[in-house]
Amino acid sequence: MACFPAPSGARRMPTKLAMCLGALLMTGSALAQESSPTPAASTQGTVAPAKPVDLQTVTVRGTQPGPALWEVRKGDHVLWVLGTISPLPKYATWQWTQLEQALGKSSEMLEAPSARLKMPPSLFSRLALQPAARLNPGGATLERMLPADMYQRWRVLRHEYLHDDDAYEYQRPIIVAEQLFTKALDAHGLTGDTDVEDIVEKLARKHGTRQVPVRYELVIRKVPKPNGGADSDQQQGIACLDETMQIIEHDMPKLTQRANAWATGDTATLQKLMEGSREPCVVSAINGDFEHQLNVTDLPQRINTAWVREADLALTRNRRTVAVLTMEQLTSPTGYLATLRSMGYLVQPPADLKQ
Repeated sequence: MACFPAPSGARRMPTKLAMCLGALLMTGSALAQESSPTPAASTQGTVAPAKPVDLQTVTVRGTQPGPALWEVRKGDHVLWVLGTISPLPKYATWQWTQLEQALGKSSEMLEAPSARLKMPPSLFSRLALQPAARLNPGGATLERMLPADMYQRWRVLRHEYLHDDDAYEYQRPIIVAEQLFTKALDAHGLTGDTDVEDIVEKLARKHGTRQVPVRYELVIRKVPKPNGGADSDQQQGIACLDETMQIIEHDMPKLTQRANAWATGDTATLQKLMEGSREPCVVSAINGDFEHQLNVTDLPQRINTAWVREADLALTRNRRTVAVLTMEQLTSPTGYLATLRSMGYLVQPPADLKQ
């Protein structure tokens, strides 16, 4: 998740969290903040790369080796990159030995890439990043809005994860999708609330590593004219609810295996599970709505450019640097490291991917 904070001075939120929940949680002139877990105590010495573990669909618990690091080189200058994913195992902590060793050697830590809104407070109060109402217009119910077969699937999942709470029947499909996904993750021992970026920043402060914000500043001088209508928004929400239910019905084992692979440092398995994966629509729908309403459809590309520029500068001025990216940003054929590779940098994956 990187942030879309309120007017100047608001605290940065992690990319995934801000883009997924920011619009839902925004009130007044600030974004609600999630509490962050305390970094797990690390042990001294070198931790051997974790061997692949057949975890089936059981979520790992307890202390785990943690994720491996990618390495970008420019001569004898090194940038170590930690890739993050969501969701993660809910009841696991990580030894950050490799990361702490890198931070201890580094001059700077590049924070997760972000976008910052800059606008007058009076304008911010007028800018609706998402319709405020959680309820369907005119008191419409999901039973009336959804196709019959889709509604029956929803009733099954509502019973399993939402305790047959009738209140959801009157809420907008995109709100229902987000709530259902969160409860399903929890039921499978997963969570989207672990703020890895915040943990890394705390470790950087512990080791005296200077933190460097990487922010694309988005200046808003006037409220964009609204585009589309309520009916279009509802149809997108219905499509997102359908996709979310398909993930819960069919893909939870894969999400669990992916989270386990990250937690145990099994990068080879993680990369295979990342192939063809995409962010849940409860993230992309809100991101798309945000970009659409601000008329900034190329915002991810602008943030990408800002990060690559800052990474290039860091590799020039520092012998050792650490950075944090999402796994999607890190491994995509058109992602951040692919861009650095095209610029002539040597990009080396973790050891288990070299075998």
